[in-house]
Amino acid sequence: MAGTAKLNLIWQTSKGVATEFEFEYITEVLFKDFDTHFIFDHGTYNTVADNAVIIYSNDQKHVSPEFIRYLNEFGKKNFRFFLLHLSNENLQHDSWYYAKANYVFRNYYDPAINNKNVFYIPLGFKTGYLRKDRPLADCGNRSLSAVFMGHPKSDRIELIEELEKLDAYYVHKTNTFNCPTALTQEECIEIYQRTKYAPCPMGNVHPDSFRLCESLEWGCIPVVRYFKGEEYFKNVFGQHPFKVVNSWSEIHDIIAEDNYCERSGQVQKWYADFKRDLKLKIRDIIENSTFVPDRKKRLLPYLNTVAYNFSKKINALRGK
Repeated sequence: MAGTAKLNLIWQTSKGVATEFEFEYITEVLFKDFDTHFIFDHGTYNTVADNAVIIYSNDQKHVSPEFIRYLNEFGKKNFRFFLLHLSNENLQHDSWYYAKANYVFRNYYDPAINNKNVFYIPLGFKTGYLRKDRPLADCGNRSLSAVFMGHPKSDRIELIEELEKLDAYYVHKTNTFNCPTALTQEECIEIYQRTKYAPCPMGNVHPDSFRLCESLEWGCIPVVRYFKGEEYFKNVFGQHPFKVVNSWSEIHDIIAEDNYCERSGQVQKWYADFKRDLKLKIRDIIENSTFVPDRKKRLLPYLNTVAYNFSKKINALRGK
């Protein structure tokens, strides 16, 4: 296709946080270099347009039958469309319908997905964390060794215990995701600007979290942990410069290293190059992908989708 074709970004996320949370990441990083047209359907499935990216959030077992019928409308018109699937943290999603799309962009790497038209992207950051042209704090002015801001759960409890043994650390505990008692974004950014290392423990059930890219934006070196014996983040970031540990107790040895400024500069350059290359890869996929979508109607998976959603409605009526 021609590189000058307008790219239609169609949000099928609900109004409010579901659309706003990753809006900056989507528009200012992933698709920044395209001539884009923003369309906010918010789950109404009204807009069917050629050369479109359908942005939706789903962490359930199935999408809705309405969503499948919506995708079929693109097929009827022989339109090119791409999916940007957000929020599938639990990795229990039936992705059979991915084959209908020209390509699928998604976060949360899932080794069980074997579709040939899937490209994994980082989880990204909450709107407001993009650094743009604001300067980073000098590495010599970062007085905090490490920081954690978030909800204490899973391996985060172990991490906090280790951080509290340090001389210069910062911890701010919240009660839930997007918590009202959380620090403001400007407060978090100010903390990151003063911090050398940002340990990035698990999310709810998955090793990835928004703090990884948020801390990278503001010059911290991420520290991540092996997940079930595997180095998870190479599946999304490739060969990265993060510090990888088996146990959070290793944070003390990392902080004791004396080459922080040199390593910090390497990480910042790597991250700038990574974002540049990510945009180039996405452009190449959208403009040059030769994947042939399978847009035949699939009765059995569609009936499974209908049955699942019907069961959800019945359970809701029963108060389960």
